Amino acid sequence: MYGLALEGGGVRGAFHMGAVKALLEEGYEFGGIAGTSIGALNGAIIAQGDFEAGYRLWEDMDAPLLFDIEEAQYKKLIDRRIDRKLLFKLAVRMREIIENKGIDTGKMRQVMESIVDEEKLRRSDTDFGLVTVSITDLKPLELYKEDIPEGKMIDYLMASASFPGFKLSPIDDKYFIDGGFYDNCPINLLAGKGYKEIIAVRTLSVGIVQHVRYQNVKIIDVIPSEDLGMPLDFNRDLIRRNMQMGYYDAMRSLKGLKGRKYYIIPKNEDMTFDTFNRLPDNLVKELGIPFRLKKMPVKRMLFERIIPELANLMELEASSDYRDILVGLLEVLAEERMVYKYKIYSMEEFITEIGDYSEDQNKLYLKKPIKRRGVGLNKRLLDAFKRKKVLKNAAKKIFEAVSIPDTE
Repeated sequence: MYGLALEGGGVRGAFHMGAVKALLEEGYEFGGIAGTSIGALNGAIIAQGDFEAGYRLWEDMDAPLLFDIEEAQYKKLIDRRIDRKLLFKLAVRMREIIENKGIDTGKMRQVMESIVDEEKLRRSDTDFGLVTVSITDLKPLELYKEDIPEGKMIDYLMASASFPGFKLSPIDDKYFIDGGFYDNCPINLLAGKGYKEIIAVRTLSVGIVQHVRYQNVKIIDVIPSEDLGMPLDFNRDLIRRNMQMGYYDAMRSLKGLKGRKYYIIPKNEDMTFDTFNRLPDNLVKELGIPFRLKKMPVKRMLFERIIPELANLMELEASSDYRDILVGLLEVLAEERMVYKYKIYSMEEFITEIGDYSEDQNKLYLKKPIKRRGVGLNKRLLDAFKRKKVLKNAAKKIFEAVSIPDTE
């Protein structure tokens, strides 16, 4: 069975629930779940077998549900910029943290007590672990449910999620802070239990992530395609968007969908190559104008110079294939034309959605060539606006010129 690691990140944990929804729909089963901070809270709900209840809880989540706090105080909290440097400073300033009254989390605890059933969690066949840090003993704790004393499960879940700014509550006269100070994505906790295949649902939140210490562990990352927002921004629309994003970003990982912000069922790469190969010579020459390419055979210009330049401008990885490049160009137009994102498209459907839009074609044409230095186009010489104009121009021209075959 798979292990499931849930990265901390406050309200970004909505992304977890969307991703797990996709995983469960695809038939994945988890023998063990480990989480840090909000990942521990979500993980406990999932491990005890109450995913649907947890999902509904997130759909209705907002700040008043969890915190007894005035609007001005809450805004100050969510506006706080917490980076790695600040995390280290807070860890060192133990006395000040203990004495800090902070934001009362009594309502948050009540919500956890209403949905986490300690006995049910302990009886579950699913392993469950969490990470927190004892600032009394100055050491991290990686605990499985059997390591946590009876009756203390909620205490340790709250300890794992003791975000900077929250009021600290002692456990047996010891104080704890958020597990993200030690390991924000506890893959090692699962690997140490013997799990060889681990799905890690990331939030890309600030925190320390330990290097994987175990060999022969296969990790499948589910990574958000867009910024999930501030960790304590309980905007209900943002939460629901992040749940959708989690679902579709997980589907991308599981099904090998193409696109970075959209979700496209890939065509055969040979067909995509053929799509580029059929571009008219005059169009290829137009595409090369911004790059001031030396005269060379048209096909060589397209495949050896223009396509790599466009891939660089889109900041695609070196391993990207022709399908990634074509979809990336189409995404440029799709995003500008506000094509709906949270849907799995066939290539034909995606092109149709992009085409259901009219605009002044002249707005997308970059007439002034871009200055070059050396052999390759130096991206650093282009500001974001010029890069965007080049990509829009190329995407528009290629979109109007190509026809995607209906058969594989």
